[in-house]
Formats: sequence, structure tokens, C-alpha cells
Amino acid sequence: MIMIDRNKLKAAARFAAHNAKDRRETLHGVLIEASPAGVRLVATDGHVLLVQRAPADADTDTWTGIIPSDAIKAALAWKGGRDLPVILIPGAPECRLTRAMGEALLFVPVAGLFPDYRKVIPAAPDGTPSYFDPDLLVRFKRAAEDLGSEKGLFDLLPGGDRAGLVYLTENATGVIMPMRSSALAAADCLWAAA
Repeated sequence: MIMIDRNKLKAAARFAAHNAKDRRETLHGVLIEASPAGVRLVATDGHVLLVQRAPADADTDTWTGIIPSDAIKAALAWKGGRDLPVILIPGAPECRLTRAMGEALLFVPVAGLFPDYRKVIPAAPDGTPSYFDPDLLVRFKRAAEDLGSEKGLFDLLPGGDRAGLVYLTENATGVIMPMRSSALAAADCLWAAA
């Protein structure tokens, strides 16, 4: 049994691939890495990435797999008890999502290997200005709200033409890929202060 905070699952689901044209099936869900040492939830669509961690206990099953987006969507639609955790019960070939109010659904984990997300996380972006797709930034705002930020605030350290690092909470971080543009530089905007 693996306990998953509903709000963390909701936040992660925002970053899974949703475009039906995207054939990378492993991106159409949330990766769960669980053991008694802790639980990680990871999701990406190739443009943004969210990694979250949560404590576990000695009874937590060791399991790694991808919960498909449609199963997550169904679990998040359960009425009432929004503070109750979602419980993942690993199995083969099917797993189960359930909760203390009695709801349950079966799903087959997404087949295939999730990308090695650890290689994508930048060590220390240099803070060089970047151009980001506003729609991607809104996902981080919504995730921050899911995780308890009243105004959806988060920190962003840009890296120029390289990935930017996003800080949502001490247990949630993200990566955002910039848009390539040479149209403006920060110095080009100094006229506004003159």
C-alpha cells in the first residue's frame, strides 16, 4: 500500500502529457517511485517537469510505475473527502487506486520506461533572462495552489537558453524549458525607466 496525498497527485497530473498526438505513452501519466524511504511523484510533457517527494513509513510498498492520466482523472473526480489520501495498491497485471470512503478503481500501469528525469534537473541555472511560454508558467501557478500557496506563488531561476529551475515548496521542484528568442534583451528595456 502506498499513500499519496491527493493534492500532490493533482499537482503532478498538471504536468503529464495531454496531447493525444504525443505518442510517448510513458509521458501520459504520473511516475510513482515508492519505498519505505519515501515516495516520489514525477510528471513531464517534455516542456515542463514536476518532481515531488513525500515521507513514507515501514509499511509502504516498494513499487515503481506510471499511473495513467485517465485513472488519475477518475480518482481526482471522487466527491467529498478531498483531504483523504489516495491509496495505491500495487498488483500485477492490475493495480488499484482507492480511498477510505470506499471508492476504488483498477488500472494497468503504463508500459515502458519513464525518461530519466534526474538528468534534466539543472544543478544551478545562471539566472540569465529567459523567455517562457506563459501557459507553462500557469501550470506552475496552479500546482502551487494545489500544494497550498494561496496566491499560487513560486520561485523561478532562469537559465537563458537552458532549463529554468522552479521552486514550489521544500518538497516540490520543477523544470521549465525556455522558448528560444533573440528578439529582446533586458538592456533593450532600460528606456522605460528613463
